[in-house]
Amino acid sequence: MEVGIMEVGMRTEAPARQSRRRVLAATAMQSAGMMVALAACGLGGGGQEAPAAGAQPKEITLIKTQGTDVGERAWQATFDAATAATKVKVNLIREPSGSSFWDKRQAEFAAGSGPDVTYNQLNWFIVGGLKGMFIDHLPLFKRDKIDTSQYIKTEFESWQWKGKLWAIPFQSGGEGVMINRKLFDEKGVKYPTRDWTYDDLLQLCQKLNDPARGIAAIVIGQNGIQYMMGTFMRNFGGKVLNDARNKALYADDNNSVRGTELDVDLHVRYKYTPTPEITAAVPQGSTPFRAGKVAIQIDYLGGHAAAREALGADALDFAPPPKGPTGIQMARVAGNSWSILALSKVQEAAWQVLKWTHTKEGMLNTPQMQAIAWPPLIWAAESPQWLAPFKGTRMEDAQKVWQCCGHNQVVLPEGDLAITTMNAPMNRALAGEIATRDALRQSADAVNALFAQRPKEWEL
Repeated sequence: MEVGIMEVGMRTEAPARQSRRRVLAATAMQSAGMMVALAACGLGGGGQEAPAAGAQPKEITLIKTQGTDVGERAWQATFDAATAATKVKVNLIREPSGSSFWDKRQAEFAAGSGPDVTYNQLNWFIVGGLKGMFIDHLPLFKRDKIDTSQYIKTEFESWQWKGKLWAIPFQSGGEGVMINRKLFDEKGVKYPTRDWTYDDLLQLCQKLNDPARGIAAIVIGQNGIQYMMGTFMRNFGGKVLNDARNKALYADDNNSVRGTELDVDLHVRYKYTPTPEITAAVPQGSTPFRAGKVAIQIDYLGGHAAAREALGADALDFAPPPKGPTGIQMARVAGNSWSILALSKVQEAAWQVLKWTHTKEGMLNTPQMQAIAWPPLIWAAESPQWLAPFKGTRMEDAQKVWQCCGHNQVVLPEGDLAITTMNAPMNRALAGEIATRDALRQSADAVNALFAQRPKEWEL
């Protein structure tokens, strides 16, 4: 979910005046624009009053990362429907994903140009928000009396910093477990239930692991402190960061250490994860799980469609992460978002389009749900349209954990620099190069040194 490299050495004040250039589709990309004063934008930089509803411009530009052919057709149809419903034409531009996308948005802002709406990520939005790139969307929600409780709580709150909502999630979803029923059935092993524990996980892995047949018990994707490893810590009752998110606690918290040790042991001690030989046998473009070579995958569940296509609907089932020793059961919840740019002169028109995509008409009567990993709106995620492909599975169990017990604390103004700093020693532990406790100490010390450099104005 979170790709791209964040820029950290940012200024935090919004410039008083900036010019902008409308980004248009034909060339991907830029045509001459107009000068605009941030002071006249109404929402620039966050914290201002929402603009009054009224006469709307007829056109906006929205830039997103390039997705699959199916997803892009779905987005085009969705925004075509939004144009028809709101009378605001949406010029949809697609660019390659990755750090270059974010680098370009920042460069445009520095030059006083850019689109009206941009795709955004959890490892970008605080950086941009502190620079003044995005409006605070909360006044718009309040003005139009939109019930924010209809969103998955953790997802919606994840896009806020210092009381400002710098992005609106268009897709959510979170961490969970996918299982290959066929491999379970071959071994006569029962599927995990919502109440399963880490002891159950160890027992299942022992029964399912069969490297001689080219089968591994488990693979853990995105296994960093901000994601899966952080869930091991939390479900064992551990603390990851303090509430201010400016101090790492995990190296000094015995419960966090125990959870991390289990995570590392699955790789190093028990060797339940794919061997080099198993990995080498995976066809190009596939994964060990989708190739039928892994029985259990703990990861972001946004890949459910690809797994279903590869394994067959009858072979795929789901579960939430296991419960820890004291019954704690949490999961990382993360998605992607749209942000209205502070330099945009058509913020009200952009808001009307984005708001419409989260109505029942916009969400359920367009192909939008073919383009997203998981709806950010609870009522949409519980709709027959969304749940149909999951019929006969236990996907609902994972969804309930997201709604009640999601975590997303490691979203930080240092962005990717914080993530890479804290995870570098942990990657060495997962590779068996360093003891878990030593890795945790090195990790916490390094990221705390980074936090000590945080400007006061970045603090919560």
